[in-house]
Amino acid sequence: MLLRRWNRESDYRTLVDWWNQHDFGKVPVECLPPLGLMITDKMGNAICGGGLYVCDGTKFGFMEWVVGDPTASPKLLHKCLKILIDGLIHLAKEEGCLLLYTVTENPGLHKRYVKYHGLSKGE
Repeated sequence: MLLRRWNRESDYRTLVDWWNQHDFGKVPVECLPPLGLMITDKMGNAICGGGLYVCDGTKFGFMEWVVGDPTASPKLLHKCLKILIDGLIHLAKEEGCLLLYTVTENPGLHKRYVKYHGLSKGE
């Protein structure tokens, strides 16, 4: 698996396709953070992606829009989401963030964030 920075414009169609398949709705490309990561296989096929907002003048980051290809095998998606989220956490640290926040109503992501990434569940 390959981890790379996302390109909002060229990766947008893939993200929208996944959001539609998950029935998430569509985020305007202008609202996506410039910082984000994508996980691809060796052939360049995207498997999952997510973004990181870094608030200017603060040490605060917001991880959002984490989504995966719903047609990927569950085992592959699990592995790739682990790489992605670890990568976003690392990117937040590189950007100087001391606090990383995220919001999801997806119980699977809640569990994943706590169990595999050491995040704490809040409100």
